[in-house]
Amino acid sequence: HTFRDDDRRQSSPPEHDRRSVLQKCLVTSVALTTTAAIGQAGDHKALAADGDATEVKTQSGLRYMDLEQGGNAAGYNDATPQYGQLCVISYTAYMKLPNANDKQKFASSTGFVIKHGNGKMIAGLDEGIHGMKRGGLRRLIIPPKLGFVANGLGPLPEMPWQRWKLNLLLDDMVAQRGGNLIYDVRLERFFDDEADQGYYQDEEISPEERAELESRLLKGRTGAGASGASAVDAVGEDANVMERGREKPIV
Repeated sequence: HTFRDDDRRQSSPPEHDRRSVLQKCLVTSVALTTTAAIGQAGDHKALAADGDATEVKTQSGLRYMDLEQGGNAAGYNDATPQYGQLCVISYTAYMKLPNANDKQKFASSTGFVIKHGNGKMIAGLDEGIHGMKRGGLRRLIIPPKLGFVANGLGPLPEMPWQRWKLNLLLDDMVAQRGGNLIYDVRLERFFDDEADQGYYQDEEISPEERAELESRLLKGRTGAGASGASAVDAVGEDANVMERGREKPIV
């Protein structure tokens, strides 16, 4: 298959125009055009060959189906990755455009490590692996609004010509105003990040704890104004901030 660089570059919108269209037109979940609907029908036809796998659609618009079960079915436990953990995945990535008869592969990788929930991956992939079990294989059908809508999002293809092909496909997605990313993802394993500071598991403090904190801070400011002591000193040792569990810090 041969690409004509000059023709494609002249017909492709500038980089910032493409992202603008993806963010403004596709992120808003506009009703799909007739050609986009045809593209989705093609996706369903392609997925029909996968047997009894059931397709699930989430509130965000992500669609997925488990092609192979993980967890106990694959000889592992049924745990799923938690935000903040490191996940090792293998994937094959495709683009399915409305006017194309079949999906086009643009990248694949094995042993790819991601930090789950850190915002560095496209949203559809991060959401899609959240409920997976080790050893499972899941197909993710990712709408444009959950894909490459900003600079720096991964996973980016390793090779330059693969990234070039992805850019061309994204240009085509904008020109045709529709399409989906398709990722076949296998979750190889996941584990705790030893460098994680616990921010992913933080919980909001209760209303009672918030009221107590505000009361002590107010008392501290009042006391500091009268005596010249610092507000931190005025809060005093009874705050017991250091004795609280990491899962629910008071500040």
